[in-house]
Amino acid sequence: MSLTSKLSAALAGAGLMYFFDPDRGHPRRAKLANAAVHARKREHELVGKAVRDARHRVRGVAERVKHRDDRDIPDEVLAGRVHTGLGRAVSHPRAIELSVNDGCVLLRGDVLEREADALLAAVHGTAGVRDVIDELARHDAPDSIAVLQGEGRAMRTRDGAWTPALQVGAMGAGALLATYGVARRGLVGLAVAGAGGALLVRAIANRPLRLGDKGIVVHKTLTVNAPVEQVRDLWRRLDEFPRFLEHVRRVEVTGTRSRWTVEAFAGATATFEAELTRDEPNLVAWHTLPGQAVQHEGSVHFESVDGATRVHVELSYRPLGGVLGHAIARLLGLDPKHRMDDDLVRLKGLLEHGRARAHHRRFELAGP
Repeated sequence: MSLTSKLSAALAGAGLMYFFDPDRGHPRRAKLANAAVHARKREHELVGKAVRDARHRVRGVAERVKHRDDRDIPDEVLAGRVHTGLGRAVSHPRAIELSVNDGCVLLRGDVLEREADALLAAVHGTAGVRDVIDELARHDAPDSIAVLQGEGRAMRTRDGAWTPALQVGAMGAGALLATYGVARRGLVGLAVAGAGGALLVRAIANRPLRLGDKGIVVHKTLTVNAPVEQVRDLWRRLDEFPRFLEHVRRVEVTGTRSRWTVEAFAGATATFEAELTRDEPNLVAWHTLPGQAVQHEGSVHFESVDGATRVHVELSYRPLGGVLGHAIARLLGLDPKHRMDDDLVRLKGLLEHGRARAHHRRFELAGP
């Protein structure tokens, strides 16, 4: 038996022992099944988005063919063209109000100062636009402007995200190339399979294969109907996190440092150590200590809005395996973005209703 065969047999045996362990095998298999269900759900959602995206693009092309003469474009068709351009020019297109009258576009609403020029250029460059009236309110930062909070669509586009239609098409092309390369074999087959695999990973991760300086960056904004002080107090009680964060097993706090035990995959655990870098009334920030398997850093900003609290979370990390590791985790619902979405919804319920469910049981908000 070759070394490769022995190694494959050993890995297969270890996997069988891990998932069919008499004591812990059942919950591990259940978590693996949940990950498979999540992957299938993501597949259906993505295909649905791709179909809608392709339908809208075909409709747009049909409208352009129908109205080849820019002078013959109805105002409602021109408004649709301008709306499409807004999504590529600014991070929060819903903050922009526009109206069209005989080819003249009136712009109102809120926009970030750094995006205003790109917005005006996009509108001026839209076929059929004769003039633009600029009545936009410009802001240096989102501050308390609710419609400008959060990550925004254009930011995701700048991060290299593909449209759903392009993403699904690239997945199909990558899978075909990889299959053909494996079947052909040889150096040419290996090169084709590698290219197909890279395209497939790029499409699943929906980001460039080369990570930036900060790695994977995740943003999330959530409004909680509770005072800032109460929200911040719960966020600073790290030892309470295992109660409502589904993937956190244990947190040991020593001063500004903490040691976390978290669920990695199918019941397996991993540990890391982190340190608070900022601890202010409206801001908490942290980073992992040197030497951790997965380096990450993040911040949480608390903003008071009419008695409620808007929570802005930013997390950046470099996953094991780079973009490939991120793609696999994203497909199985184990990536930080998916986990953060679930955990913040649970935190919202806990603060607003005093109770929530995690780890298959119900719990209530403890006193300070």
